Amino acid sequence: MNSNPQAEVDPRQQEDELARLVGRAERGDLTVLPALREALAANPDLWQTYGDLALQAEGALVRVAAGSNLLLAESLLLKLRALKAELGGDGDSPLERLLIARVAATWLQTAYFDGLVAQAGGAGEARLKVLRQQQDAAHRRHLAGIKQLALIRKLLRPAPSPLELLRAPVGETSPSTAATRRAGGLPRCGAAAGVEN
Repeated sequence: MNSNPQAEVDPRQQEDELARLVGRAERGDLTVLPALREALAANPDLWQTYGDLALQAEGALVRVAAGSNLLLAESLLLKLRALKAELGGDGDSPLERLLIARVAATWLQTAYFDGLVAQAGGAGEARLKVLRQQQDAAHRRHLAGIKQLALIRKLLRPAPSPLELLRAPVGETSPSTAATRRAGGLPRCGAAAGVEN
């Protein structure tokens, strides 16, 4: 007989209890707050995903862009995941991961507004002006995110040590190449080079 009562709890039953707890919390039931805090402490994946507002915004934009088209929605989510993987790596700092997520989100925003402008052929001049302003703003945010990611990566890259600089190969120049540079591109010859016939 097992003396640990938690070991005997059915995982499905635990999931159902957590789902009920989350549902009550989403409806604002303050009586579940102590149990909710305990559940969040025991399930960090839950609060990390649910509390990621950037991910929530990303999902909202995917829903807006795709509408009821599930194929487009899933494709956009996969494209975002692939873009983040392409931009990132295992050794990325937390700041780099935040900027990678930002670049992916702004890519989606920019592409969305590009599509709206492209489809707005019959729209009025005022509507088209607003769409172009939104498109330009999304494009500026995207470029700013890319610039910041590049800057952070440059700043986080360790500077080479003096020993690494000493060990680095240096391209050597031949005496004739150096003489060519001193003479303004023309090799020295004869008396000008100090050679007598």
